[in-house]
This record gives sequence, C-alpha cells and structure tokens, in this order.
Amino acid sequence: MESTIVVNEKKGAPEEAEDILKQLPNPGFWVVAPHFGFYVSPGLGLYNWGNNTDSNFFSRIGSAPVILDTGKIARGATQLQNWYFNKGYFNATSSYHIDSLRRNSKKAEVTYTIKTGKRYYVNELSKDVETKKIEGLINYLTTRDSLVKKGDPYDADILEVERSRLAQFFRNEGFYGFSKNFITFSVDTLLPGNLVNIKMIVAQRQVDVGDTVAYRDHQIYRINNVYIRPDLDIRQSDTPEDTLKFLSYQYVYDTMQYEPRYVTDAIHFKSNTKYDEQDVKDTYNHLVGYKAFRLTQINFETGPNDSAGPTLNAYVNLTPLDKRTLILEPELTFNSTPKPGLNGSIGWINRNVFGGGEALEIRINAGLQFYPSADSAVTGTDATRTVELGGETSLDFPRWILPFNTLGLFPKRMQPKSRATIYYNFLERVEFDRNTFGGKLSYSIRESRRKSHSFDVVDITYSRVSNINDQFLLALSDIQRRAFTSEFISTVRYTYIINEQLDSKWKHPRYLKAVAEPAGFFLGKIDDWTRIGETLNNGSRSIFDVQYFQYLKLEVDGRYQWNLGKKRAWVNRVYSGYIYPYGNSKIATDTGFARIPPFSKYFYMGGSNDLRAWTPYRLGAGTTPNTNYSEGQSLGFATGTFKILVSSEYRFPMFSLLQGAVFIDAGNVWYSGGLETEKTDIKAEDLLNEFAVGSGFGLRMDFDFFVIRFDVGVKIRDPGLLSEGDEWVILTRNVP
Repeated sequence: MESTIVVNEKKGAPEEAEDILKQLPNPGFWVVAPHFGFYVSPGLGLYNWGNNTDSNFFSRIGSAPVILDTGKIARGATQLQNWYFNKGYFNATSSYHIDSLRRNSKKAEVTYTIKTGKRYYVNELSKDVETKKIEGLINYLTTRDSLVKKGDPYDADILEVERSRLAQFFRNEGFYGFSKNFITFSVDTLLPGNLVNIKMIVAQRQVDVGDTVAYRDHQIYRINNVYIRPDLDIRQSDTPEDTLKFLSYQYVYDTMQYEPRYVTDAIHFKSNTKYDEQDVKDTYNHLVGYKAFRLTQINFETGPNDSAGPTLNAYVNLTPLDKRTLILEPELTFNSTPKPGLNGSIGWINRNVFGGGEALEIRINAGLQFYPSADSAVTGTDATRTVELGGETSLDFPRWILPFNTLGLFPKRMQPKSRATIYYNFLERVEFDRNTFGGKLSYSIRESRRKSHSFDVVDITYSRVSNINDQFLLALSDIQRRAFTSEFISTVRYTYIINEQLDSKWKHPRYLKAVAEPAGFFLGKIDDWTRIGETLNNGSRSIFDVQYFQYLKLEVDGRYQWNLGKKRAWVNRVYSGYIYPYGNSKIATDTGFARIPPFSKYFYMGGSNDLRAWTPYRLGAGTTPNTNYSEGQSLGFATGTFKILVSSEYRFPMFSLLQGAVFIDAGNVWYSGGLETEKTDIKAEDLLNEFAVGSGFGLRMDFDFFVIRFDVGVKIRDPGLLSEGDEWVILTRNVP
C-alpha cells in the first residue's frame, strides 16, 4: 500500500501531519537507477524471511505487511482535517480516494486531499484569573515569556504547551497540586477577517463542603516537617523505633547506617520553605546518582495550617541496596587474526564503607589477545600473543574530601563528588613488557543540569618498559620508539562540559567538552627545590630512573545536533587538540635536542569514534605516506601534537529498531616541538589541503538500555599522496 497527501493541490504535508495516518506503507527507501527505480523495504523482507510467524526472531524485528483497512483510512482523513483545524485552518476539509496500482493488483494507493482555507491569526489576548495570588504571576509570565503572541498564527498545540508551562511554574512557586486542567482557553472566531481573540481562564480549585462543592483560591504551601526513613523495608510495615533530629530534618529509623548529612546533602528542600516541585525532582536525581538505594520514594501529605497558610509534611523513604555486590564481566573479542581473544574482570563493591555513603570498588582484570605481528621476522608468526593483567581500587565520596568540614560549602544542586583511584597494569607481548602504576584524586561539581566541572588535582602515572626485542626496536622510527620507553607523568586536569543531549527541552542539543591538562609544573618546582631527581645524558631530569615530562595539553570537542523529526537528525562535530611540551620534555637529536610530550599523550587519527575510514594510528602526520595501496598494507603508525577532526552525520530511521546513518569525516595530525619535517609541519595556508577525507554508512539498533553500532568507512582522500598528485584515492586506488 502507498499513500499520498495532497494539500491545496500540492503533494506533501508537514511530518507531524503525516505521522497522524495509521495506514502507511512499510518503511523503506527508494533505489534509483538511470532508467528505473524501485522501493526497498528491509523490514518487510526480514518479516518474510522469518516465515511470517510472530514467534520467529526475524519476523519480530521486521515489519509485517500493511493491509488495507478502509476504517483506518477514513479515520486518518478525519484526523488530518482536525490537525489542520488545530493549526488555525478552521474551514479545512478532507477526503480520500483509493486506487489499485496497475503494476500490481494486490497493492493500492490512497490519496488524501486537504483543502485548508484561510489560516486564522491571534488578534487579542486577555486573562480571567480568579485567584489574586496567581494573577500577578500570570501577568509577569505572559508578558515576558508567553508562547502565545499577538499576530501569531493560531495553534492549539502551542496553547497546550503554554498550559503545561504555566502549571509547572506555579508548582515551582508553591502551588502544590496545581494542574494544567485549571487553565483553559476560550477562542472567539466571530471577528471580521481571519482573526481570533483568545482568553485565558484560570479557575479556582473545587473543595467538598459537606454535600456541596465550594470554590477556593489556590494557596501557596510551605513545608512543615521532613521525615527521612533511610532503612525502609517494603516487606515490613513496622513503625520505626528511633528518631534523630539533624538540622531541620527528622530521621525515623530502626538502624542508622549512614552519617546524617549523607542523605540530607541530597534533599533539596527543607522545613519552613516554600514548596517547589523542581526541588523534588532534583532530590530524586541526586539520590539516584548516589547509586546506593534500590527504592526512592518522596511523598507529601497536607499538614496543619499556620499563620502563613497551608503546610505539607514530606516523607523521604529509602531502601538501600545490598552492602556488598560481586561483578563478573567476561568478554570475547575478534579481530583480523583467526584466533579469538578473551577478556574478563571481576569486581567487588562495598557500599557505605565509613558510614558516609562512600563506595569502595576493587576490580581485577585479565586478558589474552592475539594481534597481527608488527614484525613477523622478529616474532616468527603472523599473530602475536598479548597477555594483560591488572587491577584497580577506587573509593567514591558523595562530597569533596578536604581537610575541613564541607557541610554547606556548595549548593546542593552542584552535587559535589570525589573519587580516589590507584591502579596497576602489566602487559606482556613478544616484543616488550610494560608495567604501569598510577593514582588519581578527582573532584566534580554540577553547575546546572547541563553544565559540569571536574578537577583531577593529582594524576600520576609511572610506566616502565622492559625486555624490548632489539630487532623490533631497530625497525621503528625515532618517534615510534618513544612508545616503548619508560615514562613518569604527573599532571592536573580541568574538564568543563556542556551537555544538552539528555534534556528533552533542547530541540537542537549542543555538546561541548573543553580540557586543559598541565603536566610536570609542580613536580619540576619540587625537583628544583629539593633536587630529588637525577640528570640524564640529554640534560633532562629523572625520578625513579625515569624522565618526567612537562607539557600543556588542550582539547576542545564541540557537537551540534539538528533534530529534523521522525527520528531524523543531522549531527556535526568539530574537535581540535594541541600539546605544547616545555622544560624537561626533551630528547636528544642529531641537531641538539627537541621537546616532545610522552608518547601516551600524542594525538592520533582513526578508529570508530574518530576518522572512521582509517584504523587507529594509520594516518599522517601531515602529508606523510602511510598506506601502500597496491599491496593493501600500512607502512607504520603515526601520531601528532596538533589535531583537527571535522565530522558530519545524517541519521534516519529504517525499520523497527534499525536506524541508518551516512557520514563524512575529515582531519589530520601534525608535529611541532622540533620533530616536524617538511611533510609533518603544520602550515596555516596548507591546512585544508592536508585534510584526509573518509565517508561511509552505518547501522544502529537501539534497545534503549544499549545500542549496537556498525560503521563501514571508505577512504576518499589521502594527503599522503599529494606529492604524486593522486590524493583522491576513491577514484584511482584500491582502498584497503
């Protein structure tokens, strides 16, 4: 079945109108050839592949054929007319016609015909507010932020949004239980021309007085008492045995497992304050963020009236999670070698360690992988074994850990947190072994629902490489050898994030992440004062026989998503990063020395979240050739100290849970700090000309709780072939 909407003798209607129809063709897409085209419906194909039975997996994820239903078609035509009526076309009419398709007598085409007539516009806005306390707020809100304005087209959907907006505002201003049902709009269409007058009516609340109904003004409620039950067991209904007063909160409990401030730090309302529904929502979010409670309930009951008016008693009921939890995470991996790999981790969480809601997590991980050998002459095999063993211990605090009492230091909306971590990792390959130790202390706050800050005040990494195969090392370039040397890094880090993607009120959400990471400054000062380190042959200083590094690393990652309706979105991303090494970050060269960052901090291109047509470390730097297209082999791995990535992706629904995406990525990395060459140095005038370009197609299956993602990228332009004048590899090369 096919369907067409004709509006005022023109094909096509807004997507909102099309979504109304209940009889739509099976979702799919057109394939257009030079002399013909045909419609492909993957969902219908999967359904048929599953033998048309609902119990079959393919039939469940596919789309059943749409069977012509004249009842649904008639209702669809009426609903289309109503949709245009609600948009201000009060004289709209609708009809439909069904034709059989000659090329296939089993298929039909439905044509919906809409004649809208003239659209009506808002001439005058007025208000009839029966509660005087609300009247001033209504005047303020409708003057400043009203969604309904004089001269705008009449739109019933906008009126509905305005009702919800005002009702939410009143609940945030203390009017407990105020619903949008108290707000109605009266529309007068008996005006000359296509104009309407709109009157907003805010009714009083109804109360039962004996056998009659009376009308009363809406009242502002204040919170009287806040009762906290931190050990609720829903299987029992016993009365708590003990009570405890803390600040303005009243604990009722059988066993007090937590320090009192742990729970009250997350409760955004208190006694003797005006009721605010947003505070209740923020409390829920804060308590859920603790990840310590299986059940969270916040209930309100009306209390006695005081001199200021009616009151509410709040009841916060919490059911804790089990104190200890065991976590087991096995993983089977595959890559280009015929041998699968196995990773796994086992973890143990101990909640409320010191009584203040702290969470101790200990995790041990191990893995056995097989990767293509970097040098088969060295290893004697095409696949090398990699063994990895490590562990991490972390302690999370629901507050900032400082040497003084932090109660009341931050507003509760900021949800301050701290995390201390120590870790160890051992990696064994045929070519080398690496032992890595590290520790970090981090603090975070949330400025608002979309802005957050995190501070890594201590981040220390000590990495020692040993048992390096000499023949393997000789096959590497000077920069590549830096990946297989020992490192000592002491850094601090500041991260600022704006994220609008999790808030539905942002129609076109933005995302920004900015990171500043200075390393080695304080360590260098300590070394200058105490001379705890030693001087190496190249003049740099070392601690624990390993050179420490000093650098400043800056990163900015920005994204903007245009939501185009029907689960369609256009997502654009710009990422840039730069590393400035200084001081002790130097190595000896043939001409003296150069300053470089540790290898683990270099930028690279490629991978599933980067330039997707390239595998990681296989592009650049600059115009350096890095792929042998005739043999389909990579010539080495590449890094850089400056990086730009630009990406654009269009996402669209296909059928059922399956979504598609087409994308194009561009960017490159370059060197600085004395190691750059003519090919790897960045020049402003050549910047765009040295961009690599890749494009491709992706599939997504969204199961709400996880997403399966699959992308295929194709190389379009490789700046490594600029010197040959053959950089458009999509046209002239076999792209591996």
